Amino acid sequence: MIPTRAQLRAEVLEELSAHNPATAMRYMRHWPAGRISLVHLNVIMLLEVEGAMPMRGLAEALDVSQASATGIVDRMEQRGLVERQRDDDDRRVVRVALTEEGRRLVEGMSTERREHMMQLLEELTDAELQAFLIGSRAMRRVREQRHADQATQPAGQHTPTEAPR
Repeated sequence: MIPTRAQLRAEVLEELSAHNPATAMRYMRHWPAGRISLVHLNVIMLLEVEGAMPMRGLAEALDVSQASATGIVDRMEQRGLVERQRDDDDRRVVRVALTEEGRRLVEGMSTERREHMMQLLEELTDAELQAFLIGSRAMRRVREQRHADQATQPAGQHTPTEAPR
């Protein structure tokens, strides 16, 4: 029996959701730079994407008090992952930036992720690799289109959850 579109979507969703967060957490705790908390990882990723941020902006992005953000940055600074910089225009503003060590950690995580994915892909047959590539490209196309559509819509409006057929 040929599965319906709804059944196929449900099975694909189940496969994509089958990732075990506990396994990912154990894996993240063994980076070459040592254990890294989710909060520190979040700060590193924010700074990688946004660049240096004022302490107040970092606290807001993390949804913590400025005192908590200060403690987080203190610990990360002790590990050499971030540094505090005075703003050139307003010396009262303290900006937090990644250090070279922080950037190396990001690069190392990216390299490890690619190597891990390559090992997994080595286990697939040629036909499975081809099918996976087609599906992955289709998902990226739809995701990019969805993001483009959302960027052009007025605030408060959402793209429908199901595309027309």
